[in-house]
Amino acid sequence: MPYPTPAPKSASLLVSSEVAAVSDARRQVVAMVRHWNQPIAPDAVDTLELLAGEVIANAVVHTGSGCHVTVSWNGTCLRVEVKDPGPDLVLRPTAVTTDAECGRGLQLVECLAERWGSLPTLTGKAVWFEIDGRVPSSSRTPSEPYGKKRDRPALPRTAPAVQDTGWLARLIPQTT
Repeated sequence: MPYPTPAPKSASLLVSSEVAAVSDARRQVVAMVRHWNQPIAPDAVDTLELLAGEVIANAVVHTGSGCHVTVSWNGTCLRVEVKDPGPDLVLRPTAVTTDAECGRGLQLVECLAERWGSLPTLTGKAVWFEIDGRVPSSSRTPSEPYGKKRDRPALPRTAPAVQDTGWLARLIPQTT
């Protein structure tokens, strides 16, 4: 018996050139994906919301124009493509200083997306990213974990010296 394959989905929206339109566009992207009622992992939707907001904000802020956003789902992958009239392709995130107030959007995209890039269009460029949207299967074996989190070493636990001067000192450790 063949298993049903989720039908590909796609939706688009236009975003105005107002910076205030970015947050509304980000919410619309999430609403479109949820409306499809597909088995998309909740973590993927959260990542989608974050990265879509960053890429849409870059298009609006750096071009001073609106943009065209297309979101698609092929059964395993969520893809967002943001077209704007800016002529310069985005090849890599720019380096920013630690005290910079902005400029980390594409660094987030590079870290969280499975793939991303930019390509020329007839009227400018498109910046796109893809994330894995699959819900982890409960049938995976321990040798094939899905989305395994990195093992982090335990922090050393050293208790500060406490001088016992009453019941309060036993409740609140004091450092010397």
